[in-house]
Amino acid sequence: MAARTAPVELASLTGLTPLSATTGGADSQEIYDVLRARWGVVAPVDMEPGVPAWLVMGHAEICEITRNEAQFSRDPRNWRWHYDGLLPNSSALLGISPRQPRSSSYHHDGEKRRRLREPLDDGLASLPERNVVAQVEEVTMRLIDGFGPSGEADLVQDWSKKVGFLAVTALFGFDPETADQMMADSAHIMDHTNEAAEARNRMGRNLMAHVLDRRATGGDDLTAAFVRHPSFHDDGEVADSMSVPLIAASEFLTAWIALTLRLLLTDTRFAARWTGGRIALDDALDEVLWREAPAANPPLPRYAMQDLELDGKLVRKGDALIMAVAAANQDPSVHTGDLWDEVGNRAHLAWGVGPHRCPASRQARIIARVAINRLLTELDLELAVEDHELSWVPSPWVRHPQALPVRYQRARSSGTEIYDF
Repeated sequence: MAARTAPVELASLTGLTPLSATTGGADSQEIYDVLRARWGVVAPVDMEPGVPAWLVMGHAEICEITRNEAQFSRDPRNWRWHYDGLLPNSSALLGISPRQPRSSSYHHDGEKRRRLREPLDDGLASLPERNVVAQVEEVTMRLIDGFGPSGEADLVQDWSKKVGFLAVTALFGFDPETADQMMADSAHIMDHTNEAAEARNRMGRNLMAHVLDRRATGGDDLTAAFVRHPSFHDDGEVADSMSVPLIAASEFLTAWIALTLRLLLTDTRFAARWTGGRIALDDALDEVLWREAPAANPPLPRYAMQDLELDGKLVRKGDALIMAVAAANQDPSVHTGDLWDEVGNRAHLAWGVGPHRCPASRQARIIARVAINRLLTELDLELAVEDHELSWVPSPWVRHPQALPVRYQRARSSGTEIYDF
């Protein structure tokens, strides 16, 4: 990676491929293959029109970059488009790369990242798995009871988008009403709607009110664990650090659950192996992490701290780099594509690598496993359209169907349903 003159740099390029093109097609690898054929494992793309970044598609290159926070910072203040004042106030990228980062480990490096990350690691490690399972079961049954005995539903809007977020808010100890409001606010923030600013402020108020309540009353949930942790300097840091897993739940868990349901509803050979007991539901979850990568291009840009050469490209100080996890997972050095050879193989990059690796992989897997298992146990489902008719969300970061329309029949009763006939 020694810096020297290279023939390709972002400032000289126009007409770049939109990053959203990599996630929005029926074939999850098609555009990556086109980019790789033209540029190699590092390709220029537009995160949004006129805002370029380097898309890193090599497994080894991603590992090298994400392990080196001194050279590749997560602090958006190191992005040239911020310190040169190039990004307009209307940009949706402000949601993932704010000009002034929040006080969480998400957007910091070095010692400050370590200090702010420690409470998250410790708090998640302190959650008993049986408690997590019980809370997710409660959320799933509440949602399933709302379906009624039979009918039609969209397993993205009516299930995947709700169950992950509400399960995470339950771990933090939020009541259902506040959780529902925060879920709606999170959608406005991530979709950058006209209500995003108001939603962000309201979500901040709800987070702080909950922190203050736990400071006064205590408790045994994740918020109480954060409040007690000595590494946080003030309640603002506690609230900001709570927002990270909540936003992640609204994006990553939605995609992971939706993609796994699609796999089990459309891939008859894979579904037969699962229902026949030859593979576990965890194997289906892992197959999705390999095959589709829910966070195809995780919204975690790195920013170069000096000029350097990478795969024959001149990366300038302040350039943004996006890690194309979905592309890297198809690297033949780590993934053969053979289903039986891959059972138990978790060398994928879905959870990230290095100091910013996702701290909640265990809890996320529990939530996804319980949510999918409970849904398929309680409801008999049939996809209402052909697989090739599904369309995909236009997000540059995550990949999942815009909708999974199904017809369903209640397979059993929990005894808690209230039907409005």
